[in-house]
Amino acid sequence: MKTIKFLKFNLMAIVAVFVINTAMSFNKPEKKEGSQTFYYSSSGMSAGDFAIPSHWQPGNPGDCETEGLKPCTIVVPEGQTLSGFLAGKNNDAVLAVSIGRRP
Repeated sequence: MKTIKFLKFNLMAIVAVFVINTAMSFNKPEKKEGSQTFYYSSSGMSAGDFAIPSHWQPGNPGDCETEGLKPCTIVVPEGQTLSGFLAGKNNDAVLAVSIGRRP
């Protein structure tokens, strides 16, 4: 009788450890957001206009050129926001990190 109680107790402990171990192996992976592309949607060209987040829209317009006075697209790296990426940049700095130009 003592042997059966001993086996039941140890078997329950082993099952509990197994269940906990199995449950912990199903951790949800962290959601990783990739980089985001934004295009310049404003006609503004005054000092600092290129660094105003509301002048940018998500996506890619597809009509970028190699020459022009305005930036076309920027790619905001993973883990950064558009506002954070543009913060402290003047028009020349935004042009330097932009991909393509718009007339």
